[in-house]
Amino acid sequence: MPEDIIDLVTGRLLPYHDDEYIRQAAEKLLLEDRGWPRERLGVEYRRTLTVCCEPFEVRADLVLMAGGAPALVMRASRGSLVSREKETIAAARLIHDPIVPFCLVYNGEDAELIEAKSGKVLASGLTAVPGPQRLQELLDATPPHHASQDEIEKAAKVYSAFAFIQCPGVCRA
Repeated sequence: MPEDIIDLVTGRLLPYHDDEYIRQAAEKLLLEDRGWPRERLGVEYRRTLTVCCEPFEVRADLVLMAGGAPALVMRASRGSLVSREKETIAAARLIHDPIVPFCLVYNGEDAELIEAKSGKVLASGLTAVPGPQRLQELLDATPPHHASQDEIEKAAKVYSAFAFIQCPGVCRA
């Protein structure tokens, strides 16, 4: 039987889950290879907002912080990157106001850095995973964007359509 995992950022004991190994690989890459300080990584980052008069929860595997605000939403999961793009972009558009400017999909072997507002893939491959200085450079060139109610509702529909496919946000403690 697989054993439990100790989260590299929080130190919490986590139950075995296939995608958890991918998230731990992402955390190791961020901490050890890219130089992110632990205090600037948000694990299991959540936001509850109201969409169409109903509470709506959005979750991100990891959020990289810059200047005290979320700067990049990261989805770490096995499988095709393309199958995670729309959900991750939607999460970046919903999880903070103004929207989180960048998002990253990562599967343990490959990654894509995406601009959240446009959905444009900016970089591919493991070199797409930015360090703190590179992310700050990207942020400096990107004006903040506050999503309209219409943009929020559309992003919520996309997020809901993809989020139900995998384990819902409440399955992890």
